[in-house]
Amino acid sequence: MSDILEFADQFFNAVSNGDIDAVAGFYRDDVTVWHNFDNLDQSREDNLATLAGISGRYDAFGYEDIRHTALEDGFLRQHVIKATVGEKTVNVPAVLRVYVESGKIHRIEEYFDRGQLSTVFS
Repeated sequence: MSDILEFADQFFNAVSNGDIDAVAGFYRDDVTVWHNFDNLDQSREDNLATLAGISGRYDAFGYEDIRHTALEDGFLRQHVIKATVGEKTVNVPAVLRVYVESGKIHRIEEYFDRGQLSTVFS
């Protein structure tokens, strides 16, 4: 099970560093990323574009209070999103259920309150 936690660390390090090519390497071609705030499945291409755009939306963006839990078919990731624009900073708790099969992510289910971001940055 420690292998999946190492996988989780490597994946989120790529996300944090904005290394979209590395992130793409963790994904199966048919990966879907679901978000609770819109109840839609995002395609691989759309998700990679979303992640690539983070640096343009925020002056600073990162994760704090990171916890991973190994599961039989993937892992659970808990963290607090810390995002800054100008003088405004927001801290948003999030949970991601990540499904991994044969060394590739095939589904992510992400839960966070997007309204907290909108309230601070609108």
